[in-house]
Amino acid sequence: MEDFGQVSSVSPLHSRPRAVAIEPVLEPVRGSIRVPGSKSITNRAVLCAAMAQGESSLYGVLDSEDTSVMVQAWEKLGLKLSWDKQQSTLRITGCGGCPPVNEGSLFIANSGTSIRFLTAALAATRGAYTLDGVERMRQRPIGDLIRGLKAWGAEISSVNPINEDCPPVLLRANGLRGGRAEVRGDVSSQFLSGMLMAAPYCSSDVFLSVQGPLVSKPYVEMTIRVMEAFGVEVESPREGEYRIAAPQCYRGINYSIEPDASAASYFFALAAITGGKIRVFDLNFQALQGDVQFAKVLERMGCEVTSGDRKSTRL
Repeated sequence: MEDFGQVSSVSPLHSRPRAVAIEPVLEPVRGSIRVPGSKSITNRAVLCAAMAQGESSLYGVLDSEDTSVMVQAWEKLGLKLSWDKQQSTLRITGCGGCPPVNEGSLFIANSGTSIRFLTAALAATRGAYTLDGVERMRQRPIGDLIRGLKAWGAEISSVNPINEDCPPVLLRANGLRGGRAEVRGDVSSQFLSGMLMAAPYCSSDVFLSVQGPLVSKPYVEMTIRVMEAFGVEVESPREGEYRIAAPQCYRGINYSIEPDASAASYFFALAAITGGKIRVFDLNFQALQGDVQFAKVLERMGCEVTSGDRKSTRL
C-alpha cells in the first residue's frame, strides 16, 4: 500500500486561492493515511487537562484556529503549556480549577466551542473575565448557557448592546453552587457539554436536564467519554438527564486524540468510488465521533469495511 503520509492542516487565513488541476482516477486507489486529530475532541481534552490536578500529555492535538484559541486562552490565564506542533503533542500543567491569572479579557476569535466551554469552566473558578471575539462571534447564541449557569449561582451576563443572548460575556466568577439546572438542547449541544464539563467543580452535586430535543447527541456522548477519561463519571438515569457528583477534580493523564472522522470519510469515499483499498490509522468503529458511522453506511452499501491492526479502519 502506498503511504499517503500526514495530512496537514493549513489555515485559510494564510493561503491564497489558486487553481487546482484534478485528473480523473483511472484505477482503484490503494494506500494508507494518518489524518489530523479531531477538533471536537482536542478542545474537550484541552479544557479537562487545563482544569485538572497534575500534568497531562495530549497526543494527536489538532492545530487549527479553534484549538489555538482554546490553548492561547489557558496560556493567558497563566497555565504552563508546551505545544509541539510538529509532533502534535501538548503538555499542560493543570490548575486544579484555580487559574493563576484570575482576571482579564479573552479573545476567542470565532470559535463557538471555545467561548461556550471556557465560559462554563471559568464560571466555576474565582475571578473577573470578559470573553469576546470577532464581529461574527457577537451574533452567535450563548444566552441559554448564561441562564443555565445562573441557575447554579453564576454572576454572568451578556454585554452585547444589540443582542443580549450573544457575546461579549462578562463573568464575575465566585464558584458555582451546583444543584438542579435546565438547558435547552435544540439550539446547540455545546451549552450542555460546557455545563457538564464545569459540573465537577460545583460545590454540590449537579442534576442537569435537557429541555426539548437534544441536537448533536453524539457530541454530548463524546464530552462524557472525555470527562470519564480524566476521572469524572457522569450518570444518566434516563434520557436527557445527567448527574455528576461534586465537588471533584479532573486528574492529569496521558491522552490520545482520535483522528478526525470527518476528514477520514473522504478517503473512505475515495476507496468506495474507485473500488480500491485505503487504511486510516488509529480510527475504528469504537471511536468517540459520530461521523465514523459513515464507514458503516458504506458497509451497508456493499463495501468491505473492517477494523484492522493498530486500531485502524480499512476500506
